[in-house]
Amino acid sequence: MSKQETLDLINQSLLSLMEFARQTKEPIKGFRTRDLSILIYIFKANEKHMITMSDLARSLRVTPAAASQIISGYEKNGWVTRVRSQEDRRTVYIQIADEIRDKLLMKWNEHMEALSQFLDELGPEDCENLRRILTKVIECFHKTILHEGSNE
Repeated sequence: MSKQETLDLINQSLLSLMEFARQTKEPIKGFRTRDLSILIYIFKANEKHMITMSDLARSLRVTPAAASQIISGYEKNGWVTRVRSQEDRRTVYIQIADEIRDKLLMKWNEHMEALSQFLDELGPEDCENLRRILTKVIECFHKTILHEGSNE
């Protein structure tokens, strides 16, 4: 397979995976896809379903002010609340509201079930190869793309 054919296959795979994610993580009514992605990121951060404002800004690659503006909109919608740290009053956490947490959990479980069925179709050997390749892709991404972004 030529390099161009491999590039085409990667692009086709990414588009297929994005479509799969779009269909299985179909936004909850009233949520845009980006909002849902941010809320899932907060949801998956830890068992308390909360993250610091600075960590959120860093993960979104935006300024703290821009992250705060996004979160202000989410607060108005009742999706999140800001919680001050008991240890350091300067630290602000963003926590998923209970109602939204339950909706996200339901959607996440649906998404994981669809992914599980997809992996069942691949079989154990192909799953292992996919895991190995995706691990390398993620490592390369972190080494090159994210490292370049930190130099800006």
